[in-house]
Amino acid sequence: MQAVIDAPDHGAGVVDRNRAFALLRRQLNDAGLMDRTYDYYAGQGLLWSTFLIVSIIGALQIPQLGIVAATMIAFSSVQIGLLGHDAGHRAVFKSSAFNVVLGTACWSLVLGISFWYWNDRHLRHHANVNDVQSDPDLQWIGVLASTRDAPYRGRGCWRRIYESLQGPGYSLGLAFTFRLDGWRFALRRLRGRRRRVELLLLASSLMLWLWPCLVIGPRWLLVYVAAQVLGGLYLGAAIAPNHKGMPTWSAGRSPDFVARQVLSARNVRPSVLVDLVLGGLNYQIEHHLFPNMSRANFGRARPLVQQFCKEQSLTYDERGFVASYRIVLTELRHFGQHATLVGAP
Repeated sequence: MQAVIDAPDHGAGVVDRNRAFALLRRQLNDAGLMDRTYDYYAGQGLLWSTFLIVSIIGALQIPQLGIVAATMIAFSSVQIGLLGHDAGHRAVFKSSAFNVVLGTACWSLVLGISFWYWNDRHLRHHANVNDVQSDPDLQWIGVLASTRDAPYRGRGCWRRIYESLQGPGYSLGLAFTFRLDGWRFALRRLRGRRRRVELLLLASSLMLWLWPCLVIGPRWLLVYVAAQVLGGLYLGAAIAPNHKGMPTWSAGRSPDFVARQVLSARNVRPSVLVDLVLGGLNYQIEHHLFPNMSRANFGRARPLVQQFCKEQSLTYDERGFVASYRIVLTELRHFGQHATLVGAP
């Protein structure tokens, strides 16, 4: 059960924990787990870009594919987004510039979602994870407030509308909401050359995604919209287990950095299939402690992080795939009962 916690700890224990964390980082460095994994990411980029191109060609050439092609486009699109996610954390290349190029290629050009918008939002999430005031992932993109301390005030049809937006309903429009917010961010927040390049990439992406309409007509729009809806559901499902049901903190009342990153995150027990489908996000504790670590190294870092958490008396929350989503569904039902419908800020 998620709960708001006011428990800052500024004593000697924090100093000792920070020293232990520095030692853990040194262990990971010595084991080569902070090294770049260029071969892994090259393989990921080739695999999912090929998968996406084949999916689009299949949709254009074989009308009967329909929903199958849309599903393939959705899956490969999210995987490319996850590659851009890692670039945003500077986990792919040593060079920040190269990471930016890869991130903008994945998000702004391929997906049509502003990389700078998404990266700004995501880094604020990492810096303020599970802060009910400052974590953008707890603000439902300015549409919904969903903390347990905000009882729902609406009745009748408004309550039904609200509940229809929860969980999967919200994820249905996620890709479109991200696109609109990305354009708004580029126009209002970016300046100079960065703004011009970003707008050019977003416009190019829009034209490339609409170009197939000239080949197969309106049928492509059905495939495209279905792919975006399915992609939103997939993305929502991939990120849902990470922090749902974990402790939250009010502004200025969080514990130290290490405790906050561990206690706010939940892992999904790894397997070859889980690692593939969730794209490394199932190692959420490792990712939040070491966001610039290649996801290819999370599995090897996991036992060292588990031992560290045990020594520091920090709960290392890891659940099986089914158990994780059972928690998510429980949380969504609770939000449907206790959240407040609010206006956009």
